[in-house]
Amino acid sequence: MANRRQHDEPMYAQFADAIRRDIDSGRFQPGARLPGSRSMAVALGVSRTVVLMAYDQLESEGYLESRSGSGTYVCVRAAGVSAGGAPVQEQMEAPPAPRLSRLARRAALPAVPEAEMPAFDGDVIDLAQPRVKSDPRSLKAWMQNLTALLRSRDAPDFPELQGAIALRKAVAGYLSVERGIEVGPDDILIVSGAQQARDLIARVLLDEGDAVGVEEPCHWSVRHTYEAMGARIVPCQVGPQGMDIERHAAALDGVRLVNVAPSFQFPTGVVMSEERRRALLQWAYAHDACLVEDDFDCEHRFGVRTCPTLWSLDRHGRVIHVSSFARSMFPALQLGYMLVPRGLRERFLAVKWLADRGSISLQQHVLAMCIGSGQYLRDLRRIAHRLAPRHRALAGVLEGKLGEDMEVVGSVAGGSLFLRLPRLARGATEALVTEAFARGVRIRSAERFHQTLPEHVTLVLSYAGVSEVSLKRAGVRLAEAYLATMKKERIHSANG
Repeated sequence: MANRRQHDEPMYAQFADAIRRDIDSGRFQPGARLPGSRSMAVALGVSRTVVLMAYDQLESEGYLESRSGSGTYVCVRAAGVSAGGAPVQEQMEAPPAPRLSRLARRAALPAVPEAEMPAFDGDVIDLAQPRVKSDPRSLKAWMQNLTALLRSRDAPDFPELQGAIALRKAVAGYLSVERGIEVGPDDILIVSGAQQARDLIARVLLDEGDAVGVEEPCHWSVRHTYEAMGARIVPCQVGPQGMDIERHAAALDGVRLVNVAPSFQFPTGVVMSEERRRALLQWAYAHDACLVEDDFDCEHRFGVRTCPTLWSLDRHGRVIHVSSFARSMFPALQLGYMLVPRGLRERFLAVKWLADRGSISLQQHVLAMCIGSGQYLRDLRRIAHRLAPRHRALAGVLEGKLGEDMEVVGSVAGGSLFLRLPRLARGATEALVTEAFARGVRIRSAERFHQTLPEHVTLVLSYAGVSEVSLKRAGVRLAEAYLATMKKERIHSANG
């Protein structure tokens, strides 16, 4: 065994390496006793500490074993283990993929958006993507509040599980003044957006195989969240006054949960009448069911009086109210809140604890400052003020050009227009999308929001991030695309 001082590595490591090679080469056989540490140190001309450290290193690697009162020995290798102590790699087929849970097998990423259109020579007015430009004043106020918070001595540290008390108090005050909802901070659970709220609801209230009522059509993520938990979906058609519980009562027999958006149903834009809200509550009481009230985009309403929320009408703790600040301010703000009945509060907190121990703390405190200063409310009113004329610009041109060939449903809030084209068969959707793009307008079908596909073309046109002038041009071009598609469909039908 050579003394290799020329290396830069520590002396004990050099000796350990030399002994390791002697064992691997077979010079030291399994079970052989090595010289004592003192004898080895004298023979190599090093301190005993160096030898002890080398022996300890090799013992931790499984090369040597120390026997009390006897000495240090080379370990006896088990069958299938190489001289270096590593398992012998045998040729074998690749093992199958890890077994997945039922939830993982059912879960799916968001559907791939419509295929990219070819490049267009000119400006394209995009009505396909729900892009909302953040208000510069909102962002400026946010940055100012964030800077002030970071400079303060009591800047937040770890998040509170239920949410920052400052934010819960601010939300309670806002709901009382603007929505007529009387709640206390303890009724509020801060979450990381509406999607986390839906996931928590599914985990707390549903078992695999339970039935859930959802509006038809609705945002695909609502339906998929419950499907991923193993629930059976019962679609409930949305009419001009919202979902009619009497029409769907037989199909909903035995359901645990019904998910509705009474104040602004997406994608149709319909507002559920107060009469139907009260009927839905009475049905829930009689059938031991809970209601999820998705408060989607109702802050951005224009020209309509809102009905009392399901939460305000509820007298027996059957309604869970869900809303998101991302919809109200800017998409990057991944915060929302839930109003949870007292009887369910502890269970929701327990499941939330398993998820994330509390939503991001810093943003909660900045948002509380924005609400408390009145900035949040001013932002909402500014956004609604911008959306109303844009809605009129797009809807007005389409109605003027197409008349009875189209039907605009609901649309009293938000930034999208749900359009039905009853005279154009659903099979012509792709042709219409292509025709519209050829004229400089990008549109998207509403098919992905339907569980049962409609017989005719339906579109969701997102106008929040588009100017009034561009929306008027888009309306003219879309009408032209519709008429061109209708003509081609007639020719195709005539030719068999």
